[in-house]
Amino acid sequence: MIERIVIKEALTFQHAELRPDRGLNIFSGPSGAGKSVLMGSILALFGLKDAQATLSEATLKPSKNLSDLPVAIEDELIVRQLKREKVRFFVNDSQIGRAALKQLFGGHVRHLCQRESDDLASASLLGLLDAIAAGEAPAHQKQLESYQKSYERHCVLGRELERLKEQEGRAQELKEFALFEIEKIESIAPEPGEYEHLMALKKRLSKKEKIAELIEALAPLREGGASVHELYELLGVDSTLFSEAIGELEGAIENALNDIEELEGADPERLLERIEALSGLIRRYGGIEEALEHAKAKRIEVANFDSIGEEIERLTLELKQQEKAIETLRQSLLKARQKAASHLAGSISATLRQLFLPEARLSIEAGLPDAWGGHRVHLHLNGVDLERISAGEFNRLRLALLEARMGFEDPSERSILFLDEIDANVSGEEAAAIARVLKKLADRYQIFAISHQSQLTSKADCHYLITKEQGASQVRALERQERIQEIARIISGEAVTDAALEHARRLLEE
Repeated sequence: MIERIVIKEALTFQHAELRPDRGLNIFSGPSGAGKSVLMGSILALFGLKDAQATLSEATLKPSKNLSDLPVAIEDELIVRQLKREKVRFFVNDSQIGRAALKQLFGGHVRHLCQRESDDLASASLLGLLDAIAAGEAPAHQKQLESYQKSYERHCVLGRELERLKEQEGRAQELKEFALFEIEKIESIAPEPGEYEHLMALKKRLSKKEKIAELIEALAPLREGGASVHELYELLGVDSTLFSEAIGELEGAIENALNDIEELEGADPERLLERIEALSGLIRRYGGIEEALEHAKAKRIEVANFDSIGEEIERLTLELKQQEKAIETLRQSLLKARQKAASHLAGSISATLRQLFLPEARLSIEAGLPDAWGGHRVHLHLNGVDLERISAGEFNRLRLALLEARMGFEDPSERSILFLDEIDANVSGEEAAAIARVLKKLADRYQIFAISHQSQLTSKADCHYLITKEQGASQVRALERQERIQEIARIISGEAVTDAALEHARRLLEE
């Protein structure tokens, strides 16, 4: 419930402060005085209209259906809108985006504008029918949850079956390709580390002939070692370094000769062919180990292709069982919803009679299964589709639905309702009927409404007058005598008559 509203610099309003009643709050005043600007500025606080005020602020008393807000709530909740270079919103000093703000207050603050029909949409009516059915039989909610789980499982199975059927259509082609890849890898039969070993061997072979030539060229030096030693002695030079160098050279030559002997049986052509085959695997798969892993994965894939048919049969059978269970639950839900629809239609029609309208009828159409049962709810007024009724009839029908909801919802929850000229385009007795219904709705809702009719204005728990002088709008709560004067103006126009004043007094006393 809103306890205080402050608005600054909103078009024609420089400053406005309201302390609304918990029940029915009515805004009246001459045309063009700023009633819609004021209402729009309040709605902007909850993200329901574009912000026009530099500052708007509302202090709310938290209720049960606001207990899950993600902000610290103590005795009061302050919602603030600031407009400078951009518009920002705050809830108890915590900044919040407009979309998140609308979501937070979506179940608590409602705006019924002209031809707004969310309450009359199938999804909304279906939710109300389920609430009514659950209130009459708690097992209904469990059946709905069971249905939704079964439907979700059915969707998962259906997608998996479609995937497998698509695979089955390409299975033979995919299987043949997988077998081709396996055969190619296994025909080469690579071994980890083999490529590196062969590349090293290739390098050794490429040096074999050159090493042999150089060893042969050094034969005179090796054979003339004794003469070199003798020369060192004659010259009086130490021959140790020469001896060590010759010894190291002989060891290297011996190793080289052994390597050459080992490579004598190597076939360079076959070696190069093997290296090329392994190189092909490396280019395709990134490495020998990767090629072996790929072959392993393809063998598993081939085995899976062989089992696709069996899996399709299993899933098809499970889907049929799920469909049978879903249809049984759907019929049970339909039966409960039809019973609830009868009760709801009766409650709506009772209010419609008070509003001088024909009875309402609710029909439920069973379509293809979906998460809510595949049921579509249609509301008709005297057998006429809602698109074909007048604006006045449409508004009164929405009021009747709101009153009907009161009988099936938690009485401890109190929401806020904003109405745009709900009594427009109706006759005097129709306006009086609307006023009586709104007065009753005010037991459950805190209502803010703009009205140009004396019947609704006279029922206000708090009556605000909006006026404009020299381009500046003002709003103030009226006392009894002031209310009489304003209601008389609504009745007779700017030239207030004694008869209008008397009629205004009678209306306030009713």
